[in-house]
Parts: sequence; structure tokens; C-alpha cells
Amino acid sequence: MLIRSESYYDYVFCSTDLNECVRNTNDCHQHASCTNERGSYSCKCNHGYSGDGFQCSPMNKGSCSVLRKFVSLSGNYVIDPDGVGGLAPFTVHCDMSDKNGVGVTVISHDSESRTRVKDTNNYLRDIHYTGASLSQLASLTRVSSHCEQFIKYECHHSVMFRWSAASWVSRDSTKMTYWGGASPGSGKCACGMTNSCAGGYDCNCDKNDAVWREDSGLLTDKTHLPVKQLRFGDTGGRIEEGYHTLGKLKCYGTA
Repeated sequence: MLIRSESYYDYVFCSTDLNECVRNTNDCHQHASCTNERGSYSCKCNHGYSGDGFQCSPMNKGSCSVLRKFVSLSGNYVIDPDGVGGLAPFTVHCDMSDKNGVGVTVISHDSESRTRVKDTNNYLRDIHYTGASLSQLASLTRVSSHCEQFIKYECHHSVMFRWSAASWVSRDSTKMTYWGGASPGSGKCACGMTNSCAGGYDCNCDKNDAVWREDSGLLTDKTHLPVKQLRFGDTGGRIEEGYHTLGKLKCYGTA
């Protein structure tokens, strides 16, 4: 800002430039830098942001963990895991405080609620993810060092793997017969990895009794995620039933 004082006769014209950047009286965005100019100022978005300096938005990055280097506020952001020329960018939720603030990419879906399984021996539940295709999510898992998805089955006289009654389907349509907290290919639930399941089986639900039990844990093999479909059987009898819960897909870290 330029302040002028005019003079007449023996007085001299003079002017004083007020530095809006130093005085913090500018309208630059919080993620922009201010440069003082004579009589004015200019704004330029910081590295990692695009805009006119008065409005700046994060440039598309591969994941929330990459974005975390530029922003600290949790919210919805656009990411582009496979870069320019690949699959279309998509909107995700970035949790910038979870996992010690590393920047966690969170993907929701239509089957997160606790859902009853009853009166069928051939239950199938397709999972539809919000705002992204399985191909786009696969690209996210490839640029992330860790991905996880919580899975749980509550059972009453309904087995899991004892009679091959339950399974889930990976993103590449492969039938999976291990549960959250267990090693891929083990054919077990989490308790089976420590030989602590009810009745000595590989899953608590495989006890197949009139006590409500559950098997739950995190699926962490990112080459299998996200879950594409849930499958359950052994719920066709009068006293047989269960409830499934599938959490959001979460990816973090950089591969």
C-alpha cells in the first residue's frame, strides 16, 4: 500500500510504502506466500498447492500419506495414485491424526452396518465402495505401505470354516478362506493362530453351539484388499443365524 503526501510551493512530494506482508494485512491464502510490491503485494501458492494465491488447494497426490506433508487438517481430498495419464483421480477421506498422524486414506462402502444373516445357506453380499472402482483402489494399495480392513462374524449355531461355510472374495475375485487376524492361506481365524478358539477348532464359530460367539480381526494383506464380496452359509436352520460387519478400507504409508 502506498501512502502519498502532496506539497505545494517549497514542500516536497513524498510517499511511504506499507508492507502488507509484514503487517499481516494481506488476503493471501494460508498455504500461500506473500511478496511485497511497491504500492501492493502478490500471493503465490506454496509447493504442493495450486491456485491464484488467494485460494489454494492441494495438488492431486498419490495418497493421504503424501498429502500429509502439505496439510494437517483431516477432510475430503482428491488423490491420484497412478499419476497423470492413468486412472481418473478420485475423492477420499484423509484422517490426518490416525496412526500417529501419518495420513490415512479412508474408503467407505455400502455394507459397513452390522447385518443379519438368516434363513439361507447361500448368502452373498457384494461390496460397493464410495467414489472409486476396484481398479482405482488397487492402485491405492500399490502406492501404500500398509492397508487394512476390519472384518467380523457373530454366530449362533453357524460355522465358519469347519464345513467351508464362510469366505470372502478378494478384489481379483479369488475366494479367501482365512479371517481377520489370521495368516493368508491358513484357513483359520485369529484365535486359530494361537490355538485359543472355542472347542479347539480353527474359529470360535466352528464350535457350532447355542452360544453367541464371534471371530474378528484385521485383514492386512494389501494384495487381497479391498474385500469384494462376503459369503456365508449354515444359517438356514431355525436356530442358525449370524451377523457380519465389514469396516472401511484404510491405507497408509508410502510404498
